[in-house]
Amino acid sequence: MTTWNKETNKIFLELWGRSSPAEIAAAVNDWHSDDSKAKNAMYATITTARGVMYHALKLGLISSTEVNIFDQQQKSDRQKRSYVSSKIRNAVLQRDHHQCLACGSQDTLTVAHIMPISQGGNSEIENLQTLCSPCQKDNHAYRVNFRKPYTKQWCSHCGREHYKNIE
Repeated sequence: MTTWNKETNKIFLELWGRSSPAEIAAAVNDWHSDDSKAKNAMYATITTARGVMYHALKLGLISSTEVNIFDQQQKSDRQKRSYVSSKIRNAVLQRDHHQCLACGSQDTLTVAHIMPISQGGNSEIENLQTLCSPCQKDNHAYRVNFRKPYTKQWCSHCGREHYKNIE
């Protein structure tokens, strides 16, 4: 399955110039999701804002210079969202009493994002928590806010504990 077919090209051309690349990608992804469900397919093709820009380049709507500028802007935006100033870092450590919220350790502390930047998170103090390096690297603690109630359950499938916030 390819990202760009007759239907998604129509969506692309209708939205080009009126919507952002991210909005176009979302519309194309919605179409692919609906199409996959209709065909009982296990996977749906997805695209990104960058994919939209490269498609516009392929169609001759923009230049490679414009794509490069877009790529640089995206990279800069990601770096800005993931940057944690020393002032915020110190405030998070102080708020969390200089200890890992998952295990209580006071060694090798780091300030970790609850919602990752790649998933739309930011570096605001509400999205940060203190974890030790081992807990931060444990992908089973992914997207868990340890300042809120959570459960820890043993997984017989992978032989590890999983964390989950209690809703």
